[in-house]
Amino acid sequence: MSENASEWTLTRRQALTAGLAAGAGFLVGCGSRERDAAGWTFVDDRKQTVRLSRRPTRIVAYTTAAAALHRWGVTPVGVFGDDPLEDPALAGFPWGKSEIVGSVYGEIDTAKLLLLRPELIVSRWFPPPADSPLFGFKDLAQQKRIASQVPIVGLDAHVIATKQIDRFGDLARALRSTATADTTARERAAFGRAEASLSAIARRRSELRIIAVSGDQSTMYVAKPADFGDLALYRQRGVPLVSARTSQAYWDRFSWDRAAKYPADGILYDARRLFLPLREAKAIPAFAALPAVRANQIAGWQVDPPPSYQSYTEAMNDLATPITGWRRVT
Repeated sequence: MSENASEWTLTRRQALTAGLAAGAGFLVGCGSRERDAAGWTFVDDRKQTVRLSRRPTRIVAYTTAAAALHRWGVTPVGVFGDDPLEDPALAGFPWGKSEIVGSVYGEIDTAKLLLLRPELIVSRWFPPPADSPLFGFKDLAQQKRIASQVPIVGLDAHVIATKQIDRFGDLARALRSTATADTTARERAAFGRAEASLSAIARRRSELRIIAVSGDQSTMYVAKPADFGDLALYRQRGVPLVSARTSQAYWDRFSWDRAAKYPADGILYDARRLFLPLREAKAIPAFAALPAVRANQIAGWQVDPPPSYQSYTEAMNDLATPITGWRRVT
């Protein structure tokens, strides 16, 4: 396993992620052109500035960024990433208004992309290292080639989820989202209620030890919540998540025969399609013998929901439900 912590772990996929519309020149970082003072400017989380002569309306985005933007009221005209049509984060996405320009991670159909006349690409970024490619790009060389034709905004996916949500909100407002203030206020209120509910349940289950787990055929991975925006939020709200003890980023990795390394009363198991399914993990004797597995105290972990109030409201409610019934088994 090795996509970055949210889209694997910043290794395998990132090593484990048209031309411009007429007259829409841009500046990224220091390369400057004089622009109309009334143009559009956005500073992304890499501290790179995109300047356009007008507000972009034709957006292409990486899968989770596309899902987040759509929920914020900005629907991209193009999407790239791992099999977007099958991505649960894009369930309900209006595909009649959008084209897929890449369905394999790191493979972007540049010709198809440019035919969409994109004015801006939006993806996510997972530092460190600071020069890692944005999600969905094979490497920095590919990213730079595309950025020479279409400006790119990268938003930090390593910070706690609330900061990620705020930054997507900033971008959506800059893009003049169609979401109304009333709609956003309702969604923020529902998010607050979900936070409060999760916190109340977590307080009542504070004696538990919960780990977040992923895996492949040979290796079990236990997460470090501080390295995951979603887990960091849940832990801040009181969920008794036990962190992996390792100097490595994101995960402690070890063979399945050492599955008992971290005693746990409950397990959040990675539900992403790319990883070992839970049913197969349960067929591994050492994992099947864990007290949490024997007690069926396992919940699906929807890793890295798209940064929007709605997505995290759903994720926190989904997390609160199983934890309510869990008990100490270690």
